[in-house]
Amino acid sequence: MATGLSNSSVATPQKERSLTWSTWIEVNLDALGHNLQEIEQHSHSPILPILKADAYGHGAPVVAAFLQSLGYHFMAVSTVEEALSILECTKPTLLVLTPPSLEQLPLVLQHGIIPTITSPRLVVELGKLAQQKRQKVVVHLKIDTGLGRLGVAPKDAWEIIRLIKNTPYLSLGGIFTHFSEAFKNSSFTKTQLNRLLEFRTQLSKTDPVQLLWHAANSAAFLSLPASHLDLVRIGTLLYGQTPLPLDPTWHLQETWRVKARLLQIRTLPKGHGVGYGRDYRARKAIRVGVIALGFCHGVELEPQGTPKHQLKVALGRLIHAQHPKVFYQDQSLPLIGRIGMGLSCVDLNSVPELDVGQELTVPMRRVTASAHLPRLYYYQERLHCVFWNSKFYYKGQWRTNSRGLFLTKFPPHRGSSPEPHTLVGQ
Repeated sequence: MATGLSNSSVATPQKERSLTWSTWIEVNLDALGHNLQEIEQHSHSPILPILKADAYGHGAPVVAAFLQSLGYHFMAVSTVEEALSILECTKPTLLVLTPPSLEQLPLVLQHGIIPTITSPRLVVELGKLAQQKRQKVVVHLKIDTGLGRLGVAPKDAWEIIRLIKNTPYLSLGGIFTHFSEAFKNSSFTKTQLNRLLEFRTQLSKTDPVQLLWHAANSAAFLSLPASHLDLVRIGTLLYGQTPLPLDPTWHLQETWRVKARLLQIRTLPKGHGVGYGRDYRARKAIRVGVIALGFCHGVELEPQGTPKHQLKVALGRLIHAQHPKVFYQDQSLPLIGRIGMGLSCVDLNSVPELDVGQELTVPMRRVTASAHLPRLYYYQERLHCVFWNSKFYYKGQWRTNSRGLFLTKFPPHRGSSPEPHTLVGQ
């Protein structure tokens, strides 16, 4: 199978010529498993893996199946839609971190999703439906301790807790908050945590029921160990990136890269334009390669998304005429001309040996990478499976579910989250 994989030591089947693409994403599951172990070694609490934004561009259905094979059966996503895309393929227990719409409540019950509650009305409507179906539903309550986005103020949470407690078939399984500045402001992060802990103390005096309390995202996990509580919600770190500098005890590995084949190579004369608007004019004869990646796939969206970094990049391009870059092995090559919807042009003057069909690595922001790009998964240093157009390719066959994709060979990891049957309220 000509997959376009750059590691020549990776063994791949040769007969499946239909599995050739001009562009694709490679996901290293060995690296993801390694990062999980790194997080476990630094954690005081079980880990709740975050699979929002298609598992940060890694393909949430495959990542979910892989994590289940490691003993992780409780995961979190942002929306009901994200949950359904995973549950179509594999069956972890999923916490949805944003409240569902009223229209989505039947789906919550149908698929056994744990919803986040942020209003009395949601409790009432969910309670009515649960009673009609005679189906128990576990919910988590989100408290706004300072982010000013989703959630309820601590003073308003009492009414919702009372409603849940008095509603048949509903049970409160957890309470959580989300930090606004854990990546830069430890003082305010501590203030937010203290507000949550004060509420926990008050609640325990009146209703000492066991709950899962969680607050830490990846940034707070690193900056404020006291925030680990009963669960830590880990996204960015799991996928090999960090919101804060790491000390020498950390050794994260890269899990993701975008590859593209050169579709055509041309030599253009001095003065010739490249791309829409002829914004780029060749100052001398130039060798131009074309790849099938454009802004619809996420090209020219920076991998690091902080405003400071974005401003620095924008000023650099304005002052120094800098261009976004792709890579051949370790050598950087500038993209030239405007990025098209599905095509980009590369200056190949510095690599005359490159030919049509050879591969380039393209930096892209993971969470905006197109879901239509095929994901090729490496496991135990071999191409293990492919996920493309909502189907899995494994052992020579296409399928629509992940059953048998990964075998559980090891006991649950030390930091794995609770088993579904041990979740509070179930």
